[in-house]
Amino acid sequence: MAKLKTWQYKNRKKPRKYRTSLGTTDYDIPMFGYRSALIILLVTFLALLIIPAICDLINVNYHLPTVILGGLCSGFSVSFSQFFIERKIGICRSFWIVGGLLSLFVAMMLFLLIYAGIIM
Repeated sequence: MAKLKTWQYKNRKKPRKYRTSLGTTDYDIPMFGYRSALIILLVTFLALLIIPAICDLINVNYHLPTVILGGLCSGFSVSFSQFFIERKIGICRSFWIVGGLLSLFVAMMLFLLIYAGIIM
């Protein structure tokens, strides 16, 4: 019988930026651990609970502050987890780009969900 060849991915010798707890993957994709996922979930959940409560206390409409601050908290919690906890790089240009783009995306989603009346 002929020996089967194992599949090999491109650029095997290129160093990987992202490490996984389970080993290596074929693609260099960012991974999140349990601690990072918990931080992202808690920050997002608390931001969406605390911001409207504070706005209610000071008699301000909560829609726009929740969209802006909730988006910023969610986006930068993901960026923080990726650049500080998982990769241990710290603040760099990519940190601000990832945080800003994710904040913008989350803010747009919150805007659509809040002003359509689906949540809150």
